[in-house]
Amino acid sequence: MNQFINIAVVGLGQVGIYLLNEIKTKKKDIELKTGKKIKIVAISAKNINKKRKFKVNKKIFFKNPLKIFENIKVDILFEAIGLSDGISKKVVETALKNKIHVITPNKALISKHGDYLAKLAEDNNVNLEFEASVAGGIPILRTIKEGLVTNKISKVYGILNGTSNYILTDMRDSKDSFANVLKRAQKLGYAEPGNPKLDLNGFDAFAKVRILSALAFNTKISKHKCLMEGIEKVESKDIEIANQLNLRIKLLGISQIINGRLFETVHPCLVSKNSYIGNVTGVMNAVIIEGKPVGESILQGEGAGPGPTSSSLLSDLLSILRGNIKKTFWYF
Repeated sequence: MNQFINIAVVGLGQVGIYLLNEIKTKKKDIELKTGKKIKIVAISAKNINKKRKFKVNKKIFFKNPLKIFENIKVDILFEAIGLSDGISKKVVETALKNKIHVITPNKALISKHGDYLAKLAEDNNVNLEFEASVAGGIPILRTIKEGLVTNKISKVYGILNGTSNYILTDMRDSKDSFANVLKRAQKLGYAEPGNPKLDLNGFDAFAKVRILSALAFNTKISKHKCLMEGIEKVESKDIEIANQLNLRIKLLGISQIINGRLFETVHPCLVSKNSYIGNVTGVMNAVIIEGKPVGESILQGEGAGPGPTSSSLLSDLLSILRGNIKKTFWYF
């Protein structure tokens, strides 16, 4: 890799804008730690005139992100649009075919097309990195891929959706209804103001479970239908009854091998008040890994928001800048 690295950022929502700012303010630090000089050469979003926290450089702006590949040499591309198909997939696909490293927080895209995109990355000898797609700022994927690489993992589970965890925590503390607590979560920015359905019905957590399974158990991303239930039907009285029994309700994502078969589920679970997972509150995420010989490992941290997400995106960037060219998954 050359000393000078050209970077493109596609998608200028909360995450994209925060990331751009982080790259600009940490340029010298990144150069010091990697020996590489980075430069933002292209940015793309649907609307150049949308109100953003800082001025968008119109000289490097592309309304159509696919035009970037025709006009500019790019070494690393960040995809922060967030769709599982359409332009998100097309941008990532095109970048990999053009031998450009891709970094994305897009769990919907990876959980649906990760196998295909990983093969493309492999064929073109570039990285497809998605640490930020699971548990925000918690380095869970790198822990499985590198820190625990020789362990035989039997189970990965935890709180994978901060929105649901915040709502269940607030319902318990305030004794208020699901509807009222959801409104508060939306006002605070913890839940989507328009349609928070994917956080509440378990889909968001389930996409993350599928990514965790592929890495933990060296399998292709599973396509079979599994039990998926969210928190929409949880009522105040359920939480009160659980409390009387010294229990708490948590939405857990679970992936485990039982008798040689993979089981993946997302559903509200009753857990002891005295357990570790029972005391993970608010928007926090926690992931527990059971394996041999390591035993039980626990990682906890903020699972959502532009700050934690950008932290993981930048860790992927530095990994690539240091020349860490590696397989996306192990099964190819």
